Amino acid sequence: MRPELTAALRDHAAATEGWCALVRETSGALANWRPDPDRWSVAQCLEHVAIVTEAVLPALERAVAGARARGKVADGPFRYGPLARWFLASQAPAPRRGLRTVGRYRPSAAPVDLAAVAARFGKLQVALGAVMEAADGVDLARVQVPSPALPLLRLPVGIWFQALPQHTLRHLEQARRVHDDATRRS
Repeated sequence: MRPELTAALRDHAAATEGWCALVRETSGALANWRPDPDRWSVAQCLEHVAIVTEAVLPALERAVAGARARGKVADGPFRYGPLARWFLASQAPAPRRGLRTVGRYRPSAAPVDLAAVAARFGKLQVALGAVMEAADGVDLARVQVPSPALPLLRLPVGIWFQALPQHTLRHLEQARRVHDDATRRS
């Protein structure tokens, strides 16, 4: 497997395992506790990650399958342009400057069933891992996928495979801070 995909899969596994551990540590009432009305709860953070993954996953699956069918393959290493690198940096766990969440990616304002969203997240993570593995050998820089939030923004699948785990880790850290705040206050 290409080193770039191996690293992305490692981050993907770490993010998934981290969320599973946090969900196990989070009791019912704690799941929807919010430090203030403008901040998300643990359950809302996880729901947001699931919404984003669910939005981009079908396009990634189609892009990888289509690339294989059209013979768009390459060994790498892969180089990405400045816009793709900026997008990746914006998804990091500690970005210099994050992006505001677009309306369709915001979690429910109502209490979120943590067990249900965790199950949904788990299925999405399995599917994302499978498409990442299936992409081995595909030209990760030339195969482009539009952003579901901004269709004019087309990013290489290799950037999506790096950005999604980073985004998941970013919101895991956010949820851990909320969890720790709630635990200290109770």
